[in-house]
Amino acid sequence: MLLTGCTTTVSGTATPLAGAPPTTSEPPAPTTPAEPPVDVTPAPEPSVGTLLEAHRIASVTSLVQATFPARTDTCFPSGPWSDSAALDAAYFGSGTAGPVLDRWGFVTAWGQCNSDPADGAGTLTMVAELSDPESARRAAAELAADQAGGYEAAEIPGIDGEVLLQEGGGEDVVQAFVPVGRMLAYAYHSTAPGQGLDEAGRLMADQVGLLEGFTPTPQDQVPSLPTDPDGLQQVTLDPPGEFTEFSGPYDLEGYLRLAIDPARERDLLRANGFRGFYSKQSAEGDLSYAVALYAFPSSAETNAVYTAFAELEEAEFGGTRFTLPSVPDAPCFWFESGDGYYQRCYVGYGSHLASVDVLGLGASADVAAMDRLLPAQRDLIDG
Repeated sequence: MLLTGCTTTVSGTATPLAGAPPTTSEPPAPTTPAEPPVDVTPAPEPSVGTLLEAHRIASVTSLVQATFPARTDTCFPSGPWSDSAALDAAYFGSGTAGPVLDRWGFVTAWGQCNSDPADGAGTLTMVAELSDPESARRAAAELAADQAGGYEAAEIPGIDGEVLLQEGGGEDVVQAFVPVGRMLAYAYHSTAPGQGLDEAGRLMADQVGLLEGFTPTPQDQVPSLPTDPDGLQQVTLDPPGEFTEFSGPYDLEGYLRLAIDPARERDLLRANGFRGFYSKQSAEGDLSYAVALYAFPSSAETNAVYTAFAELEEAEFGGTRFTLPSVPDAPCFWFESGDGYYQRCYVGYGSHLASVDVLGLGASADVAAMDRLLPAQRDLIDG
């Protein structure tokens, strides 16, 4: 979806038969009183506005690498989720988590996923926006109660929420559901035996700290969130195909949830007066595309970041340089990706820096798509 001004998808457990008489003359045990009803604020319909709110939530979703620097590989699921059923399928697969979220006023969510390339151990973080603080608390309790597979209730000092621990098979697996205001923070973390609760505690402490400074958009204002707050949409090239939900504006911290090396890129962009970022990502046939536009105060800062990004791609990220016939001076790199290749090229002018990615190529030397796209992006920013 292109973000414009227009809006464009267990086994059960047996329970006693209701009303069965007691089997002894002893009085039945007292039951726990039902919790009082909650006046759930209606959520806005999924739209451009809910995607924009998800991009805001990205800024306060814990970066896995900040707590576990070795977990550098990005993985699925990640990104924005305005559909509770899709979020359920990606994170829980139960078919019951989506209705729980909807019952408590689900608005939208953002998730991160990272794993350790050495052993594959992974961590998921996800933050969902719900109706109100009581709804977030009840959703946390219901989602935790819905988990199966040998989890036992546990506690993490200083974390006020639902924590589950599964031990065995040579690892600890922790799930945590922590309400912070009307936001619900979730984490799934696998690690070495005996370390799960301590590590999950550090992760959730970081997550809670981020959310304590966040103000969610009132539900009735979500549809009118600004689609282009930094005025970058019109100078960001439209790549071929259907736009994905990653497309749209991000602030600095939100952008870092898309970055390869968040810590290093945060320092670089802050030092050069970062003023805004806009992303357009799409897919068409076997190819995927990503266009990223950064704004800075002047050409001096643009050039500094242009040079630094080129050095990172080659020296740190393992890119192989190639020359693009249409823009021979552009820093261009190709990378292996699964069974194929992807290319990234940079172009800058004035206060704007852009990168263009083409993914899913069958050969590293196939520059046909990039040879069309990079000159078109250059022309947009050089006016």
